[in-house]
Amino acid sequence: MDTSLGKTWLSYGDQLELLVRRGMQVEDPSRAEKLLSYVSYYRLSGYFRYWQKDPSYGDDSFIDGTSFERIYGLYEAERKLSSVCKELLAKCEILLRTRFAHHYGESVAPSKSFVYGKGFTQPPSVDEILIQERILSDLDRSKDLFIAHYRDEIKQGSHFAPQAYDRTPIWVAVEALSFGTLSRMIEASGESGVLDAMASSLGTTRRVLPSQVRSFVYLRNRTAHYGRLWNISVRDSPALQKKTKWQIRRDYRPFDEQSVYEILVALHDLGKRAGICEDLLGLYIEPLLENQPLLAYGISTPKRYGEVPREVLLGDE
Repeated sequence: MDTSLGKTWLSYGDQLELLVRRGMQVEDPSRAEKLLSYVSYYRLSGYFRYWQKDPSYGDDSFIDGTSFERIYGLYEAERKLSSVCKELLAKCEILLRTRFAHHYGESVAPSKSFVYGKGFTQPPSVDEILIQERILSDLDRSKDLFIAHYRDEIKQGSHFAPQAYDRTPIWVAVEALSFGTLSRMIEASGESGVLDAMASSLGTTRRVLPSQVRSFVYLRNRTAHYGRLWNISVRDSPALQKKTKWQIRRDYRPFDEQSVYEILVALHDLGKRAGICEDLLGLYIEPLLENQPLLAYGISTPKRYGEVPREVLLGDE
């Protein structure tokens, strides 16, 4: 075993022994060791750190009362929440693809336009990738037969030329684009009238919709890659109408800006306005959070290391 890089390989039993040595309580060592073979120590360490005394300065020992079972229970509850989010985001994403294609085809053109950037306001910086370049990149990578059916063998070097997609309808192309590319297309379609038409059909505004879609892309990417949701401050905080914020805080729970819960509120808001689901939070999200107060705390009010109250970490609520 090569230890020249400064890291030592540990068996699952050794990993558990290390946790115990640092002060973690383990009720069922045999089960805990098996769980470490299912979910890596490294993945769980992102949660462990909140129970460690001062990891930033090398003190990895745990505060008194830290329980492996409690932390792993948090992880399992978060995975259930992530699965629910994936399903809800999928419905929203399909809706957005459908509405964008419909309104772009109506306001700009059914085909032979989007790969040339027509109907889009381009980024102000010359260093940013043009909208049509993102579209072409996604379409070129596609192995879908429905794209190949409309794509002609016209190339520029090793890539397909824009003319290769002249026959491709927008409602076909949009199914092969990444959610991130779709989000940029929606945001850039203000001057062509597509954004206004989309927002109106979804019962929202052109100010609110693009930021909500960006936040959905962020959450989808985290759930798709099994990223941690608990105690995460999100990059793309969605816009919400003041009345919506007030109603959610009154009817469900308080939440901080840049929390994962704020994205769920945006998803709830759009789902209700669009007629997808009348009560997304009440039916799908809150039952999970009510069963796991520790998860609910980090989803709605994320904190940095050392800022989560001890009673929350140890279950002394």
